[in-house]
Amino acid sequence: MMVAYMRAVADVGASDVRDFRDPTARVFLNDKWSRRLAKLEEQVKSGRKTMTLRFARVPADLMALRTSTIDAAVRAAVARGTTQFVILGAGLDGRAWRMTDLAGVRVFEVDHPATQAFKRRHVGALPPSIADVTFVSLDFEHESLDAALARAGHDATRATCWIWEGVVMYLTPEVVRSMLANIAKRSAEGSTLIVNYHTTMRRGFARLLFRALGEPVKSKWSPDEMAEALRAVGFGVVEDSGLEDWAKRFATGTVNMWAARVMRIVVAERPTA
Repeated sequence: MMVAYMRAVADVGASDVRDFRDPTARVFLNDKWSRRLAKLEEQVKSGRKTMTLRFARVPADLMALRTSTIDAAVRAAVARGTTQFVILGAGLDGRAWRMTDLAGVRVFEVDHPATQAFKRRHVGALPPSIADVTFVSLDFEHESLDAALARAGHDATRATCWIWEGVVMYLTPEVVRSMLANIAKRSAEGSTLIVNYHTTMRRGFARLLFRALGEPVKSKWSPDEMAEALRAVGFGVVEDSGLEDWAKRFATGTVNMWAARVMRIVVAERPTA
C-alpha cells in the first residue's frame, strides 16, 4: 500500500520526476491513503509549498525513479522480441494495465496468496489489462516457483523477462539463491532478469521501521556479490545502476540522494548460443 501510495504521489505531480505517470496506483489505495493523496493533490494544484508536500516528495522521487528504470529495461526486452514476462512479488504493480509496450505480451504475476487476493479485488476498477495477465499464487519461502509457473502455463523454452522488484531485501541470501536457481531453470536463451536489491541498511531507524511494518530486512548484497550469484546460474550482468544514475536519466528536478548508496537495480541476460 505504501509503495502504491508513493507511485500515486509521483503521478499527481509531487515529484522531481515530472514525466512520471502511473494512474493505476491510486486504484489500490484504501480510504486512509486515498484521503492523504487527495490532500497532497490539492496542494500540488494550488502551488502551495507545504512541509507535507516536501516530505512526500522524497519517497515519491525514489519510487518514480525505481519504476522508470525498470520500465526502461522492460521496454528494451520487448524491443528484443520478448513476449513472456514474469513479475515476482508483483504486489500492487500496474505495469500490465498501464504499459502500452506490453500489448500482446503474456504476463505472469507471482505473489503471496493474501496480497494477490487483495489486488484481484481491485483490478476491476482499472481499464482492461493491456497484457494477457495470469495470476500465480506462491509463498516464495515455502513453495516451488518452478512448479507453480509450470502449472500456470509458463513456457520455459521461450525467452522470459523476469522483474524482481522490492522483494530481495526481505528474503534470506539462501532463499534468494534458491529463487535464482529456479528462475534460471525456466529461462531460455535470451532471457532477461531485472533485480532490485539493497547494498546495506545502515540507518537504524530504517531497519526498525521495516521491522515494525512486519517486513524485516533479511539480506544485503554488494554489486560484486549479486553479479557472482547471477553468474552462478548462467546470467551475465548487462547493467548495475543506483539512484544517482537513475536521477541523471529520468529526473527533471533536484532529487534527495538519501538512498543513493542503498538501492540498486541490476539487469542481467542469459546469452544466446
